[in-house]
Amino acid sequence: MHADRRPPQSAPPESAPVPDPARKTPLGGPQDATRRDELAEALANGPFSDALRLAIEVNGLSLDRLQRRLADRGVRVSLTTLSYWRHGRSRPERPDSLRGVGILEEVLGLPERSLIGLLGPRRPRGRWVTRGHGTVDLDQLWTEPETIRQLRAHIDLPPPNQLSPVSVQDVVLVGSQRDERAVRTRMVMEAAVGGVFRSFLVYRTEPERAVAITATRHCTLGTVIHDPSGFMIAELVLDRTLAEGETTIFEYEVVAQPGEPILYHDRRFVMPTRQYVLQVEFQPDMLPARCVRYHRPNADSEPQGVHEVAIGASHTAHVIELDMAPGIYGMRWDWPELG
Repeated sequence: MHADRRPPQSAPPESAPVPDPARKTPLGGPQDATRRDELAEALANGPFSDALRLAIEVNGLSLDRLQRRLADRGVRVSLTTLSYWRHGRSRPERPDSLRGVGILEEVLGLPERSLIGLLGPRRPRGRWVTRGHGTVDLDQLWTEPETIRQLRAHIDLPPPNQLSPVSVQDVVLVGSQRDERAVRTRMVMEAAVGGVFRSFLVYRTEPERAVAITATRHCTLGTVIHDPSGFMIAELVLDRTLAEGETTIFEYEVVAQPGEPILYHDRRFVMPTRQYVLQVEFQPDMLPARCVRYHRPNADSEPQGVHEVAIGASHTAHVIELDMAPGIYGMRWDWPELG
């Protein structure tokens, strides 16, 4: 987890206020008005993640500052969790988290229950969401299932369990500005039924951030749909049609424009998988203070099985997961304070 490494400071005299070092420069001018309009729209119609993100941008507060405000009121929320909420990768559901949302409304100057009201009822979880052959519904792995359903409908993709993952390898390249610059992926898949000739992927980054996907080996790119929320769904056409039980290997790469500092990378599996390898390559002059691996059974659950991961002399950290149940598997890291 992130820690506040700033030295304690004495309170300034009331006659000489100083700016909050954790507060970013608020938006101004026409951009400010546009963001406020977008915030009003998000508060009225959701989703929760967009409303929270826009409220943070309009107020110019950093996640560090929000985390400290919550801690001052007795609510402990990690920076990673706040980032999950802001980008829609998880949502607050536990009593403490919901109390924290109420505090965020106050800190961000929002009407009472304006954020909490966007969460809706708690989504059911447990054994009944597990489907045949050890698969789970793709909707359980994202906090905005309706967006996923709408995007998939535009491509008319086949059910995800037609291709079973045998081995998946992600290599994540982190830039000198601590942002995710590229993800290179190698998939080894087995056809669960005959006649399979395509696969698809769901990728998400920050809203409005431009990303591009390239089919690099043994497949070609089909339809690609980008959503302003940050979701991208891409169709990958295999180099041949598979019979039941046949395997295939294909590779692709996702490249993004410079963006916010990245705190984690994870992949969502709807089916049991024999192996997942995640490598994260950092810049030599911009290494994290600490890396840990984690697992989440679904989008609403807190990280489990957390333990530290070493960074090698090649500035790379990796995790290898074997005989995995469906769920979310990844790595997160803490950036050191910049002087």
